[in-house]
Amino acid sequence: MKKRFFNLSLFLLLIISQVSGQYIRYGITGGINKCGLFGIDKPTTFNKQLGYFGGLYIDNKISEHLSAQTEFVLSQFRFKFSEQVPLIENSNLSVDEKDYFISVPIFLKFKYGYEFIFWHVGIGGKVSVLAKSNKDLILKVNNYDTDPVYYYNYKNNWYEYGFIGNAGIQFKALDLFIRYYISMRNIYKSSQARNMSYNNLAFGVSWQINYKELYPYGRKAGWKGLKYKITHLFK
Repeated sequence: MKKRFFNLSLFLLLIISQVSGQYIRYGITGGINKCGLFGIDKPTTFNKQLGYFGGLYIDNKISEHLSAQTEFVLSQFRFKFSEQVPLIENSNLSVDEKDYFISVPIFLKFKYGYEFIFWHVGIGGKVSVLAKSNKDLILKVNNYDTDPVYYYNYKNNWYEYGFIGNAGIQFKALDLFIRYYISMRNIYKSSQARNMSYNNLAFGVSWQINYKELYPYGRKAGWKGLKYKITHLFK
């Protein structure tokens, strides 16, 4: 699955490089995330596990300070929890779930800065299609292993969607950002009756492939230019 995804990403990148104009920036992006859960049926306690994401982005300039960014990424969400099964005494169910999505985040970015360095904030949405789901389940009753499938044979929804908020700072071709995502759809199909959804905090890095540096430190060169740009970044 991962090999097919990245082959497709490379193919899309080649197409973008041929059609992109002066107002389109493009590159690669990736990072790590921690997956949380919310909803009326979420576990009382759960462990947020590290996941990852990676893929391509296109940033289309709308005006001097505004652009629209679209990404095509592969994401992994992971969580763990343990709980007693209702109506079964002396039971303990342990769940370790890994969900893989092909996601398309789309959001507006407001940028402010000077040529080679700027900060940005953004807001938008994300639609994801489930590529694969792995569940490692252990059910013990009176300390004996028991088949857990009859209880936790939940089927995941094949797609999901939600809202994202994004903030970061870009230095030349390198962009460092933090992102929060909250899902608007249940993880599992409604007929399975467990009502809980994802929320997700991610830290990422992007590299702009078609970055062009017209001046070493803007129109003022050398250390003075660097100092000027940083000093006036938030003015």
